[in-house]
Formats: sequence, structure tokens, C-alpha cells
Amino acid sequence: MNVFMVLRMSITSKLAITLSSLLITSALVFVEAPVAMACSTGGSGSSGVSHGSAMHSGSVTVCVGVQTTTPAVTTPTAPKPASGITLKPVAKPVCPTAAQRKQMPKSPDAAERWVKSVCAPSKPTASKPGSPPPVSFTPAATSFASAAVSFSPNPLKASVYPALQLPAGEAFTFSANPSLHYGSQVILGRQAEVQFSPAGLGWQFSDGTRIQGVEIKRSFEQAGKYQAWAIANYFVSYRVVGETAWQAVAGRISVLSNALDLDVSIKIPAVPPTPPKLLLVAGDCSTNPKSWGCLP
Repeated sequence: MNVFMVLRMSITSKLAITLSSLLITSALVFVEAPVAMACSTGGSGSSGVSHGSAMHSGSVTVCVGVQTTTPAVTTPTAPKPASGITLKPVAKPVCPTAAQRKQMPKSPDAAERWVKSVCAPSKPTASKPGSPPPVSFTPAATSFASAAVSFSPNPLKASVYPALQLPAGEAFTFSANPSLHYGSQVILGRQAEVQFSPAGLGWQFSDGTRIQGVEIKRSFEQAGKYQAWAIANYFVSYRVVGETAWQAVAGRISVLSNALDLDVSIKIPAVPPTPPKLLLVAGDCSTNPKSWGCLP
């Protein structure tokens, strides 16, 4: 074997190994791709169910992948029917023949030995073992299915007390309703649940002011039109019932409330009462209101 043949065989072997590696890698990517395309992989459940999640603006997506393997099946095949051709039986030759009987000895013992010598039975032959019936073989098959569902937190409602319109300098009371709540959907025959846990709430006003707190008070010194709204942040976790424990989703999700339109009016200053005036009268006005100088 010359050097060129050795080099060619070495290069061919390396190419074959590289191609096999690429094919294996492609197969692995194909299996994991359906979950990875929509979600970051979170792991596998107790029965091998893969799962993952992804955070979006205003919602969270939960993905589930299920791998199903069908085992190989071997099934006997029914024999083919006869072709319809019937073979006639072949007549067994008679021994001894009529010509041979003319030479048969007269003595019974001798005749018996003569027949055995002339018509010697054939040696027994072992019968061939019957061929096994034909079978059909169905190889094992593996399929992978995946799906994704989205969950959104409950709407956030903002309210104000005592009214949307107050004079300048008087305090408005703002409140909102963030709460711990859950979502549930069926995906690939399994129950997926999501938990939204409040992480904080703040208020933002159209004049640029920001205040943290679920319930706050604020007054406006300048008359005019204002807007106020609440922003709630939630921690999110999910699970596939019967498959996984609660899994935390990276990041937080924010929910914006309805806007409150506020009207701050000009505060009218209070007018002090006019002090009473002294009058010159001719008599007691309470007893004689018609006295000179008494006011009607």
C-alpha cells in the first residue's frame, strides 16, 4: 500500500467522522428547537417533558415539549395462498416385480430373506426443519411535539378619593389593587400554571412627579388639568402540574393602570365677616323698633 492510498484513506475516515458528528448535532438541534424557538429551556419534568419560559412586555410565555417513542413491532406474515396447481401423486414401485418373483425361493424363510435383499428399504433420512413463518418488522419511531401558551396578569385599577375635582392645596387620595393571582391553561394535555406575585407599585403624574406606595396622598398647589396612573411590578413563576415544581421566570413584568383625569380649581379665599357698626338712635330698637335711627 503506497503513501497516497494511506493519505486518501485517512482523509476519507476524517470526513466520515465529521459528517457523522454534524448529523448527530443536527438531530439534537431539531429535537430541542421547538422549545428553544419560543422560550428559554427550563429543564425536564419527572416524565421527561421539557419546558421553558420567556418574558415579554405585558405577558409571559410557557412552552412544553413532549417526546413520544413508538417501540419496534414484529408481526407474523400470513403465508401466501396456493397457486392453484395440484401435483398428482406418484405411484410407489412394486417390489418384487413379477419377473423377480419367478426367481423367489420356495422355502418361506429363504423367500423372506430374498425379498429383503431384493427390496431393501431405503435408509431413513432426517427430515429438514421447517422454515419459520415470514415476519414483518416495523422499526421504532420517535416524534417530538411542542406548544406555547401566553399568560397576562390581571388588569390594574386605579382610583381616587374624594373626587376627581378639588381646589388647589387640598389632598387627593390615590389607591390601586395589585394582588397575588394565578393563571391556568392546558397545553399538550398537561396543566400549565403561572403565579403573579406583587413586587411593588408606584404612581406617576403628568407633571413628572413619581411616588411609591399602594395608597398615597398628594395635593396640587397650581390650578389646572393633571393625569395620574399606577404602575405595578410582578414576580412571575410557572409550573407544569405533576411534572415540575414552581420555576422562577427571569425579570419582572409591569402592568399599567387606567389614567385618572384630575381637575384642580382655583381656591377662592374666604371673605372675613364685616364688623357691626354703631348707630345713634332715640330709644331701644328691640322694644320700640320704630324709634328714630332704628333700622327696619
